[in-house]
Amino acid sequence: MNRLARFILPLTVAAMLAGCNVQASIKEAEVEVGRFHQSLDAGNWQAVWAGADPDLRKATSRDQFGKLLDAVHRKLGKVKSSQQVGWNANATTGGSFVTVNTETTFEHGTGTEQFVFRKGDADKLTLVGYNIQSQDMMMN
Repeated sequence: MNRLARFILPLTVAAMLAGCNVQASIKEAEVEVGRFHQSLDAGNWQAVWAGADPDLRKATSRDQFGKLLDAVHRKLGKVKSSQQVGWNANATTGGSFVTVNTETTFEHGTGTEQFVFRKGDADKLTLVGYNIQSQDMMMN
């Protein structure tokens, strides 16, 4: 039994520490979502682009990204509230990623947003992906 305890205890401690790290990453991602919304409300998508992950910049052009965020801001207005409805943390050979899903209420409608962040240098999160699903945006 003593041998079993020596094997299980380190694994249990490692799992607990990893869980704490994931929770910290989720909290950091929520802060980044707030910053994103502040920039969106100010009509300053350039600030989001400036801090975006290089993979986001490879996946879409600056102009396309700006048009998307301008459309969200123009059609839905400022963010009134945003509530996290799901999250995922994933470690791959491409890095550690945190995905946060929110139900967001804007001045002129609602939308389901998905934010994907990469945990990079000094554990800083950078935006890798943004997606919004909104019937109100499509109809306005």
